[in-house]
Amino acid sequence: MLRPASWVILTVIGLFLHCLPDDGKLSFEEFNAYFADGILTTEELQELFYSIDGRQNNNLDTDKLSDYFSEHLGEYLNVLSALESLNIAILKAMDKTKEEYQGGSVLGQFVTRFMLRETSSQLLSLQKSLQCAMEAVEEQSSPAPREVKAPELTAVQKNGRRCGRRVYNNLCVSSSHPSSEMPTTGKGNL
Repeated sequence: MLRPASWVILTVIGLFLHCLPDDGKLSFEEFNAYFADGILTTEELQELFYSIDGRQNNNLDTDKLSDYFSEHLGEYLNVLSALESLNIAILKAMDKTKEEYQGGSVLGQFVTRFMLRETSSQLLSLQKSLQCAMEAVEEQSSPAPREVKAPELTAVQKNGRRCGRRVYNNLCVSSSHPSSEMPTTGKGNL
């Protein structure tokens, strides 16, 4: 079940907002500290801040911030909703593992360990794909060329587990644009 866009985006930025005084407002300094990405200038961020706020009083209502991002979520609404569902499912599995692992059979414990490793490997693979996509987008947005980094191998991947091959098989350079370094899943551009 998909939740309303405003709820999803509030959940995403909620981790940041819970560290701030609970007045439901953001100063430009707080906004800048969270959203500065090294590409937009401080002036551009300030312009964005005031365009969202409208009142230009250096006190952005977090509901307006949520509404702004909700209007721009696109496909990321599905992604963020799926991540929320995945997080809940993983937490439930971890609770179940905690309750049953010690009393399980040797084979049952083996299967649990395998499932934990496989889940972790799948999440790492997704993380690497996202990291490559973020770097490619940042490189395309950045005025100065940056050095392209190859994904780093984790200890599990260095040991030759098959998930290491999956990470690299899931990443490829767009064939539709030879000069593009935008990673894809092999099923089309991001």
